[in-house]
Amino acid sequence: MNKRNNIVLIGFRGTGKTTLAKLLGKKLKRKVFSSDTVIERNERRTIASIIQKNGWKYFRDVESNVLVKLSNENGVIIDCGGGIVLRKKNRELLKRHSFIILLYASAGMIESRIANDENRIRLSKKKSLFEEIESQLFQRKKYYDELADIRFDTTQTPSKIILQRIISRFIKGDSSRRPE
Repeated sequence: MNKRNNIVLIGFRGTGKTTLAKLLGKKLKRKVFSSDTVIERNERRTIASIIQKNGWKYFRDVESNVLVKLSNENGVIIDCGGGIVLRKKNRELLKRHSFIILLYASAGMIESRIANDENRIRLSKKKSLFEEIESQLFQRKKYYDELADIRFDTTQTPSKIILQRIISRFIKGDSSRRPE
C-alpha cells in the first residue's frame, strides 16, 4: 500500500485551502476533511472559543490528535489549519502519509481576505493584522517549504485555475509525485 495516499493542503489561513480541498474532492471523487472543522465538531465549540478558554497549547494538542486520526484515513483530502506545521511530529506524520500541496499568497492578499472574518482568531494583540501575518509567514515558511511536494501562489490565481493545474500535473505530470 502506498503510504502517501492522502492529499493534504497546507498554508497560511486565507490562502484558499478549504475552497481548493472541496473542489479537489469533487473532481477526484474523494472524501474531504477540514482539520479545523473536525476539531470544532469534536469539541462542540469554535476554535476561537477553544483558544480563549483553554489556550493555544490545548488547541495544538487537540489539532495533533485530529491529524493522527485523519492520517489513518485512506485516499482522502485533508485541509489543514495553517499552524499544524509548527509541531515536528505533525510535520513527520504529514510527510509520511500524504502528498502535500502548499498554497501561499502575499501578506497583503491574506490580510484583505481575512480582515473582516470574525471566525479567524488573532494570533497577537500587539501587532497590526498585517504585521501579524508577515511575522507568522516568516516563522512558518521553512516548515511549509520543507513539506511541500508542489506549491501554488493563490495571490492572483483563482482556485479553479489551480485545480486545473493540479489535475493536469497528476494526470500528465511526474508520476513519482502523483498521489495514488
